[in-house]
This record gives sequence, structure tokens and C-alpha cells, in this order.
Amino acid sequence: MPTDLRLLFYLKKSEVKQDGTCPLMGRITIGKTVAQFSAKLTVPLSLWDARAGRLSGKSKQAVEINQALDRINVSIHSHYRQIVGLKGRVTATEVKNAFQGIASAQETLVNYFARHNKEFSKRVGINREASTAEQYNISLNHLIRFIEKKYKVSDIPFSKLDLSFIEAFDFYLRVELQRMPNTILCIVRHVRKMIKLAIGEGIITRDPFEGYTPERPKAKQKYLTREELDRIMTTQLDHPARYLTRDMFLFSVFTGLAF
Repeated sequence: MPTDLRLLFYLKKSEVKQDGTCPLMGRITIGKTVAQFSAKLTVPLSLWDARAGRLSGKSKQAVEINQALDRINVSIHSHYRQIVGLKGRVTATEVKNAFQGIASAQETLVNYFARHNKEFSKRVGINREASTAEQYNISLNHLIRFIEKKYKVSDIPFSKLDLSFIEAFDFYLRVELQRMPNTILCIVRHVRKMIKLAIGEGIITRDPFEGYTPERPKAKQKYLTREELDRIMTTQLDHPARYLTRDMFLFSVFTGLAF
């Protein structure tokens, strides 16, 4: 697997101890991001091979420290692959934190959705409609109940979202709740908007909706009754242009020709 991760071990020579040992440091470089960490090892300055990034010789001390460096190297590359698999991109600091067991704060879907709805509600009456705000809240509530039922958690990180999550949510709405296609389309559209906003903010780079095709409701063809047609023909209009529009429509009705 190609990687742009570079790991360098070096001695902190500014802190040489009286016994001739130095603290061993590590530097992770990924793209333009850099993070340093302590390897929590002290190394004899006299045995350190800076070019190789290891101790020279086959003494017991050299073998043990080199083995420790190998374990660190494997662990860091493993964390790198895991984070790339989840997020699609990674920084040196994220890998360092994972290696050191520091949990990075991850943006979560429900929390993000709730913040969006809160900000949306503040704009109701200005440039947003109360009915739309209510629809967003309904969609969020469906999402919360789905996550709690399916995953037994109250929220889920954006990094965990994939096509299987989207399809499971669709199944939940369509089969378990038996919602109408129009309702499902509206709810899924709201969730998809959160994904697009998150991608725009750089929270995630991959769209979990990729490959998802929503079932669209079939449009029902409507017909005018005779009474409705008579009403159109006899209603008084207030502008000559509207009479022309009506005449063109009636011409189409009676001839079957499009205008």
C-alpha cells in the first residue's frame, strides 16, 4: 500500500545525561504535517547510527532497543492505515495521538445535525420557513432512533459512515417504519445535506452516499374532470395575456397537440 508517511528517530542531544545516554525522539511526517513524540527510551550516544535511525552493534542493549523501535514503527504504520481507512486522509498529529492512545475529537452526525437545526431555527421568520425547520427536526429524530436501534449508541462519527449505513437507514424507513417514498426521499435528502456540508468543511472527504440510488415515487397522472374544464373555460380573467395562455391550454386539451 503506497504511503506518504515518513518516520524518523533521532536523539535529543540537548539533554545528554552524565552516563552518555540521550532521550530518543520520533518525528512523523505526512505530507506537510509534522508531529514529534518521545519514544520513552534512552539511547547511548556512542551506539547511535543517525543514518540508519538505529543502534549499531549486536549487544543486548542494542538488540532490545532496536526491537522496541521496530514495534513503534509497526504500530505507527498500523494506526496510519486505520485512520486512512476511516477518514480517507490523515495528519501526523492524528497518527501520533492514536499511537499514544489519545482519542481525537471526532465530529459526529447527530451532533452536527442538531447544530444545523438550531442555527436554521434562528433564521425562521427571516429567510427560513418554520415548516422546513420542523421537517429537519423530524428527520433528525428518525435518524436518532435508527442509530439507537441499529448500533445501540446515541451518535456516530462521520468517519464511520459508509454506503451500508445509508442503505440500512433506507431499509429502516422503508420496511420497518413503512414510510411513503416521498417521506423517505425528504428524510434522506436532509441527511445527505449534512454529509455535503461536512465534506465542504473538510470533516470527511468521501461521500457515503456514493452508489446509493433512492427509490423515487412514481408520479401519478392527473386528469381534469368535465366540471373543472368548464370552470377553466368560463372563469373571468384580469389580463389579456392570461386569456391567451388559457386559449393555448384549451387548444392543447381539445386537439392533443402540445404548445
